Amino acid sequence: GIQGRRDPAGRRPPLHLVALVDSSGSMNGPDRMGLVKESLRLLVGQLRPGDTLALATYAGRTREVLPPTGPERKAALLAAIDQLDATGCTAMASGIELAYRLAARTQHRGHVSRVLVLSDGDANVGETSPDAILLRIAHERARGVELSTVGFGMGNYRDAMMERLADAGDGNYSYVGSSSDARRVFVGQAAGMLQTI
Repeated sequence: GIQGRRDPAGRRPPLHLVALVDSSGSMNGPDRMGLVKESLRLLVGQLRPGDTLALATYAGRTREVLPPTGPERKAALLAAIDQLDATGCTAMASGIELAYRLAARTQHRGHVSRVLVLSDGDANVGETSPDAILLRIAHERARGVELSTVGFGMGNYRDAMMERLADAGDGNYSYVGSSSDARRVFVGQAAGMLQTI
């Protein structure tokens, strides 16, 4: 077997996350947006002093829900998560552009900068070509901003697309289909998701 390096508890560098949430109509439902909210609440609990979390959404248009915010403002983070809803079409490329603009605000040498895409993998408005989106992600990866993905939902869920995005961003890919999955990914395996080696 192969085991990756494990940093001692409390030794990881400061982490600056941008959670990019697919808020299109296809994400409506407890197994999608409901689990996204539950997962993000768990993620807030993993933040440490010096970390930040920004929140953005994309559907027919993009929206900055919350600028980079530290865990000392936990109430503001949770309130922003609670207001998420799902409606409209899916402009993934525009959402990724917004996420990288948010990530640029907190990028520092020696810190971890990561975009976390939470979606069912659909893209049907604007630049929908996977190759164009992947090129953008690879460009930002070279500048030090990594990208990971977490998939939600069944039926029209596109796992291949989500995995390709994560590969291009030097990140990792997870799937959440239940509350137990959310706890496994965002608590039990949080260290590996938040900092790749």
